Amino acid sequence: MKQLYPNHLVARPEHIELNQSEVRLGDQVHLQPVDGPKIVGEVIFSSDIFGCNTYTADATIGCISKPQRVRVRFRQQDIHHVATNPIH
Repeated sequence: MKQLYPNHLVARPEHIELNQSEVRLGDQVHLQPVDGPKIVGEVIFSSDIFGCNTYTADATIGCISKPQRVRVRFRQQDIHHVATNPIH
């Protein structure tokens, strides 16, 4: 499984607000890697580390014939969009 960390992601521009402030387990988040297309992952973990909310999401990238699983660790400022899980 490939791993991506905050230094592998493009932060959301400061002048653009996130569409919702609360990110919960199961939510779908849109992240932009420095190299490559946007990733949509499902939040599987959330924790306050060194005074900053840190999240982990799992995603699948690549084509249908050769998908690759990715685990992404990121902060609030790395999220470009949040889609709430309808089960919440």
